[in-house]
Amino acid sequence: MSSSDGNNKLEDPSIRDFIKQVSGEEALQVVRELQEKGTAVDEELAEDVELELNDVRRILYQLYQNGLAEYTRSRNSNTGWITYTWKLDLDNAENVMKKRKDQIIEELEQRLIFEEENVFYLCPENHVKLTFEEATDINFKCPECGEGLMHHENEEIIEEIKNEIKRLKE
Repeated sequence: MSSSDGNNKLEDPSIRDFIKQVSGEEALQVVRELQEKGTAVDEELAEDVELELNDVRRILYQLYQNGLAEYTRSRNSNTGWITYTWKLDLDNAENVMKKRKDQIIEELEQRLIFEEENVFYLCPENHVKLTFEEATDINFKCPECGEGLMHHENEEIIEEIKNEIKRLKE
């Protein structure tokens, strides 16, 4: 990947947002630095962006887990130390983002079915939200405070889930 391709991808707000979502706000510093260098070891990146080494390692690993970075391992023959050299890989970002979005939609659709197929009871102190069956098992009393559980209308939640699914599909 050429540096200009990666820089263009980093200009895409959805990719920047995705990076922040998977690795946190500080990840953008690490990504920009790694983009500029091409490849770098974690210690070097930590020094350059002035973050703790463990934070940089966490960010790099999260980027790796989400297909946005890769690494090579090498062992120093004298010391036996293993060095990880990191490289950014934003070429796959759109595919990774689509896969993540599809996964979220699937989870929301499952939640929607659960919300639509159940009747809920809520503690007046917001300790628990239980299905009818669960509430029946404990005689409609909150297991935390003993208050009587109240029927909970979840139409608003159902509508929010439907809207979020629609938004993500668009």
